[in-house]
Amino acid sequence: MNLKLELEQIDLNHSSVNLDALIEEMVLQIGSTDPVLRDELIYTTFGKLVMEDHLSESQLTRLLSTCLDENHLFYHIGEKGTDTVFTRSFSVLVIELLLKKDREKRFLKNEQVNDTINACCRYLREEKDTRGFVEGKGWAHSIAHGADALTEAVKHPVYHTESLPKCLDVLETCLFKEAVYVDDEDERLLFVVEALLEKGMREERLIQGINELHQRLASLFEEKGYCVESFHMKRNVLGFLKSCYFRLLIRNKCPEARGVIGEIVERWTRKIYIGE
Repeated sequence: MNLKLELEQIDLNHSSVNLDALIEEMVLQIGSTDPVLRDELIYTTFGKLVMEDHLSESQLTRLLSTCLDENHLFYHIGEKGTDTVFTRSFSVLVIELLLKKDREKRFLKNEQVNDTINACCRYLREEKDTRGFVEGKGWAHSIAHGADALTEAVKHPVYHTESLPKCLDVLETCLFKEAVYVDDEDERLLFVVEALLEKGMREERLIQGINELHQRLASLFEEKGYCVESFHMKRNVLGFLKSCYFRLLIRNKCPEARGVIGEIVERWTRKIYIGE
């Protein structure tokens, strides 16, 4: 049977379907350029299989191993503007589901979780195709999907604070990619910050990270001048900081960090528009 038709008709609660065969076929087509098959059917079905306890621990573990391999999460990593991004970005979404499930019902070894956390960081560092919505093919949203997985990684009980510098470095890397984020990527990256704060990141460390973003942006302007690349990076960094300000304000957290963000935004406004 055609996979699309099978997934449209399947009832996981009342079905004798061969789940191993189904998973194999869904993984094979996880990067389909058909947005209905990829997003509405394959990903949604994976969500049900994983979160509603249709799969055994061995099936869950095998699925994670597959999604992490060079033919899925790192499939043609580094390419830009090709359809391979869909395989990577939807593999990382399934990884997010598996990390979330493991938080609820541990089935992974600590070493496997640590390897997965490292893989999520590597993916976000190395992904160069930053497109959000692709006309005719639907959402690629690689950075947003990667941020979702990294958020789940930080929330996981195996995550330790010594991974904090790595996570903050990944966030900075994402903000300085050759991209202009227009599809709420900054909002998704902020979920990582919130997870880090919940895990005990001190406000002082957040302020340090904020200042490092500002300093890197200032160095870019000094090196490149008032060019398109510089303004694109400014859009990403200041958009992220503004979103961070209001997210912290709504949650009544980190008043000193909010003050630092306000000063930085004001400084850039004067630099760009007033010439001070």
